[in-house]
Amino acid sequence: MIVVIPCYKEPDVIKTLQSIFDCARGDFQVEIILLINSYQINSEAVAELNRLTYLEAMDFARENSSAFFCLTPLLVENLPGHQTGAGLPRKLGMDEAVKHFKGRKSGIIVSLDADCLVEKNYLTEIYRNFKQYGLNSATLDFHHPVEHLDESDTLRKAMNAYEQYLHYYRSALAFCGYPYPYYTIGSAFAVTVETYLKVGGMGKQQSGEDFYFLQKVFPLGKTKFIDTTKVYPAARLSDRVPFGTGPALRKMLHENRFIKLSYQVAAFRTLKQLFDRIDSFFKKTENETAMLIQDLPEYLVSFLNTDGFLPKIAEINRHTASLPNFRKRFFQYFNAFKILKYLNHVHPSYLAWAAVDEEIRLLE
Repeated sequence: MIVVIPCYKEPDVIKTLQSIFDCARGDFQVEIILLINSYQINSEAVAELNRLTYLEAMDFARENSSAFFCLTPLLVENLPGHQTGAGLPRKLGMDEAVKHFKGRKSGIIVSLDADCLVEKNYLTEIYRNFKQYGLNSATLDFHHPVEHLDESDTLRKAMNAYEQYLHYYRSALAFCGYPYPYYTIGSAFAVTVETYLKVGGMGKQQSGEDFYFLQKVFPLGKTKFIDTTKVYPAARLSDRVPFGTGPALRKMLHENRFIKLSYQVAAFRTLKQLFDRIDSFFKKTENETAMLIQDLPEYLVSFLNTDGFLPKIAEINRHTASLPNFRKRFFQYFNAFKILKYLNHVHPSYLAWAAVDEEIRLLE
């Protein structure tokens, strides 16, 4: 197993490393690749902080590493690009992990961030699940710890609201029948080397690289949500990426609003109506498919027509000979990106934004 940690401007990364070294250990080798990175646009102060972090990590490695459990710090400076982001460093670290496995395709690459702590059984539970269930990939349970803050603290309120939104969205995907209702958090997933290579590796996106990567991974199957261990990312106002936890917290704090607004359950309930009749589209003509969707709510039909749904279903039918293959191709088309496009088509033009703490009760 190799745990890959991109590290940018992180003065306290030793806490993360210590958390991993404190984990229970099994009969498998573990390496941690700490990829300390900076971009060409970064100031000299950032570069100096990274160099200091690298020296501290090297000292930590000398004091704690063994042949069976080791830390490999890497310092990568002057990365190209006009923006910083997690995509390229995460890719570089994971590509390096592939090299270190030296052709062992069953090796497990674990993605973590440099501001996280992990439970004692973090490594052993990941390993056990991959071996016991023959997994291609896994997502891990997580919690942003804010219990040490006063209940009136605005950061605690914002973090709780955002984490509730993450749970709500995943539950809503499962409710509507989407076959891959998994979290897509960069600090809480793992894949085999074979899976990583099969989908072409991690992307270089400035933000959302975890989401884009995992959307290619999930359709391969053999994915599991591991809830017997947990990752604890820091609740903080990161300014490194344009969307995600940090920007969401900043927005709520700036607006002094600590109830997260999101998509209505009604939009997912409507989507469930569509997904429930997927099998009926198999081997139907465009006209027949049009008849099968005409009774759906107006806003969904509007989206489907705008998106070219009917010709797309006809195309899928032309290239599939079995119902299972038709279902698979359907969700290759109507994937997580398409669901987001639909939800944003519906809100707020047809349905108003709603408070997550109220909507989530409708799924319970």
